[in-house]
Amino acid sequence: MLEADLLVLVTPLYYYGMSAQLKIIVDRFYSRTERLHHKKSLLLATAWNTADWTFTALDTHYQTLVRYMQWDNVGAVLATGCGYRSAVENSQFADAAYKIGASL
Repeated sequence: MLEADLLVLVTPLYYYGMSAQLKIIVDRFYSRTERLHHKKSLLLATAWNTADWTFTALDTHYQTLVRYMQWDNVGAVLATGCGYRSAVENSQFADAAYKIGASL
């Protein structure tokens, strides 16, 4: 991570937040905060739910992390209605993620 230009946070939505596994990694940033500053970042997340407020808490947490870590947010793909792999693969969200990647 210290060598990377882009950090991509990928998670399913668990109770309106990131998975515990990703949260553990984020919590460990503390020991290297300054060395992780000024990187590009991207959030990719999936959720079964399709309500318009589904990703509100996760997005707020991510935006706060971006601000604190002084990252350059290159985007987020918040895939609602994607509770299983084929739903993601057959959605517009896969194309959105591809377009962000291609633009870098």
